[in-house]
Amino acid sequence: MALLSRYGDKAKLIAGGTDLLVDMKNEKINPQYLISLMKITGLSYIAEEGDVLRIGATTTLRELEESQIIEKRYGLISKAVKCLGTVQIRNMATIGGNICNAVPSADLPPALVALNATLKIVGPNGERTMPLEDFFAGVKKTKLSVGELLKEIIVERPPARSGTAFIKLSRTAEDLAIVNVAVRITLNEDDTCREARIVIGGGVGPTLIRSREAEKLLLGKKMEEELVKRAAEVACTGFSCRPTSIRASPEYKAEVGRVLVKRALLEALKKAGGVVEDDERN
Repeated sequence: MALLSRYGDKAKLIAGGTDLLVDMKNEKINPQYLISLMKITGLSYIAEEGDVLRIGATTTLRELEESQIIEKRYGLISKAVKCLGTVQIRNMATIGGNICNAVPSADLPPALVALNATLKIVGPNGERTMPLEDFFAGVKKTKLSVGELLKEIIVERPPARSGTAFIKLSRTAEDLAIVNVAVRITLNEDDTCREARIVIGGGVGPTLIRSREAEKLLLGKKMEEELVKRAAEVACTGFSCRPTSIRASPEYKAEVGRVLVKRALLEALKKAGGVVEDDERN
């Protein structure tokens, strides 16, 4: 933190370096100083305390992938991690880097937002926490102040009768997402929807999108197929897409998004113990 405060915009933090070094090689950024975090052992851990999961910012994606705690009780994180890059990348990349790089196509942030994750941030003025969904300020922009760094990601275990799903569409298995979708559904005893979270990434906007309007549409209702389809349409309406990229046009992303959101909702509903008739699988 002292080095960050001293060098300001001239310095960049480096952990795994899987994004930072590529940007430097492509001359998108040219920092005068790199401040390594990888020998700070207190920043790498996976710990469960009751119903709360705590993950240190420099924990590698491979460590997340191999964690039995995450595999058994936080399957949404596990699924998102396994969709991210190659084993070589996951051996180096860190959860903090995947978040702080603030790329809209990142795979972990949508899953973590769907799980209502919060961040612990440390800086010259002490510690503060904030919801992950409030952390992003634009493409490669975050709400970290000068001298601050991400210390920990905090995730509460989903309540009973919850189901989750993560679906990613990309040109190849290792590529960045064209669209990715993370969903969490929690049901009441009568199978009505108690809580829903629908989060969409993959460059559909300058940051990921949480569709509160689509979530509200599901609350208190039994999730019949037409309702699920309508929620998917609402979730993908009005994407503030950037211009056509090398991966897909805005129109394609919106069309694909509706399909992926519907599939994710149905998958999450099934995992939560709900039942819905679905005659349209395309």
